Amino acid sequence: MDRNSIIGLGLIFVILISFAYLNQPSQAEIDAAKRRQDSLTLVRIQNDSIAATMAMAEKKVAEAAIPTQADSAAKQNAFGTFASYTEGKEQMTTIENEELKVDVTNKGGRIFKVELKKYKRADGSPLVLVDGVDNEFSYGFATRDAKAISTKDLYFTPALAADGKSVTMKVNLADGQYIEHKVSFNASTNLVDFKINLVGMESLIAPNYNILDLSWKQNILQQEKTHDAEEKTSTIYYRYPNEDAEFLAETKDVKEDLKTPIQWISFKQQYFNTALISAKTFDKALVETKLDQGKKFVKFASANIELPYNHSKNEEFSMQFYFGPNHYKTLKALNIGLEKVVPMGWGIFGWVNKLLTVNVFYFLGQYLGNFGIVILLLTVIVKTLLFPLVYRSYLSSAKMRVLKPEIDEIKEKYGNDMAKLQQENMKIYRKAGVNPMGGCLPMLLQMPILIAMFQFFPSAFELRQKAFLWSSDLSSYDSILNFGFNIPFYGDHVSLFTLLMTVSTLVYTMYNNQMTGVTGQMKVISYLMPVMFLGFFNNYASGLTYYYFLSNLFTIGQQLLIRQFVDDKALHKQIQENKKKPVTKSRLQSKLEDMAKKRGFDPDKLSK
Repeated sequence: MDRNSIIGLGLIFVILISFAYLNQPSQAEIDAAKRRQDSLTLVRIQNDSIAATMAMAEKKVAEAAIPTQADSAAKQNAFGTFASYTEGKEQMTTIENEELKVDVTNKGGRIFKVELKKYKRADGSPLVLVDGVDNEFSYGFATRDAKAISTKDLYFTPALAADGKSVTMKVNLADGQYIEHKVSFNASTNLVDFKINLVGMESLIAPNYNILDLSWKQNILQQEKTHDAEEKTSTIYYRYPNEDAEFLAETKDVKEDLKTPIQWISFKQQYFNTALISAKTFDKALVETKLDQGKKFVKFASANIELPYNHSKNEEFSMQFYFGPNHYKTLKALNIGLEKVVPMGWGIFGWVNKLLTVNVFYFLGQYLGNFGIVILLLTVIVKTLLFPLVYRSYLSSAKMRVLKPEIDEIKEKYGNDMAKLQQENMKIYRKAGVNPMGGCLPMLLQMPILIAMFQFFPSAFELRQKAFLWSSDLSSYDSILNFGFNIPFYGDHVSLFTLLMTVSTLVYTMYNNQMTGVTGQMKVISYLMPVMFLGFFNNYASGLTYYYFLSNLFTIGQQLLIRQFVDDKALHKQIQENKKKPVTKSRLQSKLEDMAKKRGFDPDKLSK
């Protein structure tokens, strides 16, 4: 920097210092500003005090429930005949059976809270499926004098039955007119009857009002250890009469208008559900699910349902609630298709679970309390059933291994002529009586069972909160080490069963590659896939990874056993004998060759 630049910067610095000094406030100005600030602070304090006093006064007025004349007039104007029934104090009436504890509130005459007595949340607290603070169940209608009435604003009079199993909530109007809600248990099950009776209301409800607008809303409460896993499996299911149940997408906000009659609607969670079942059908419904961005709740679910109103003297609407577990056998026994909320998989995967897995779990679960042992026995059963396929797969691989030297010779001889190479290979396979796909087809036939288990275990209610070895809950991941931070594509913990599954898969892959002689890119991919699955399965149900680990061990054991009875030298000798025999063509092969000849090709000449 030269001298002129230094002088220039120095002058600028002096000017700035001088400007700041000349423009600084005087002591009088500072004192005046302080007085203004103190005054503003005092005003804010006074305003806050006035607001707090007003809020306290309003609270006291509300608690005293002493309506002013203006309030009474406003309520009369808003609710008409029902104005006096909008005042009262909320009270709970409790009914219980072996499964449920149900609190019914007089405000709205609805079910306020439901506790499942036999189950606990992941943290050990009572499992509350429905909490009145976070749900709504009410219906509305218009009156002849143009008042909009909703039962959520009305205070009902409760009457508890002598046996404590049912409660009646009633709004008694003049001249024998009343609204009645009856809540009662259906035997000792998870079903609760809910009946609406409207008597003499035809003279009050507007003549052009042919429906009751039923609003059912619920903030779904978290019950399980992992919020994300529960969020991804929570949604709304519904069923049209005589059809399979359908559901809304689970991973995004969805709203759907159901324009035809519906038999039931279910707010389904990972292992529990709350279903509203009509004795006949609901006319229409608008259903909606929303994700809770704050993660306070699992999800928000709502259903706006139309109930038909015929303006008769006595109108009755009979419904049932199901509050309980997503247990396949329990739901299927209801005979309304509600078991569809348990994801079993589609097509053949669903049949495997329904016919095999569910029945094995149900049968063994009645006699064995340890579901780790149940999974072990299930693995034994499945592997025993699949053993013939494993044997054929091994035998086919062994034949291919014995023929490999001859195949390599052909490859060396005709490597540049792919058509000739394929023809010569097929010629050897046909003469030796070897099917090159023989090792793949048995494995493909095993895939439906593996995929079916993948569907079943994460949704198997039987595994919920069942401990085995180091896993405290077979329906969730087993953590032997928590990092305290999240690793992308892996998670914040180490699942030991997932590690064991991965190691056993790598061992099986190495053993299989040695037998089949896989090389090159396919060999690399075969080792890479188990490592990728390590991250994928780390957050999955430990019951599933435990099953896959056992399945790998049994497969390796079966192949080692088979190897003791399959002699490569004897197999090679048998193949050479087969080559001397006349080639027998299968029906399919003969048909394909006939078709080729009609098009001008002679497969026999091409193979010579």
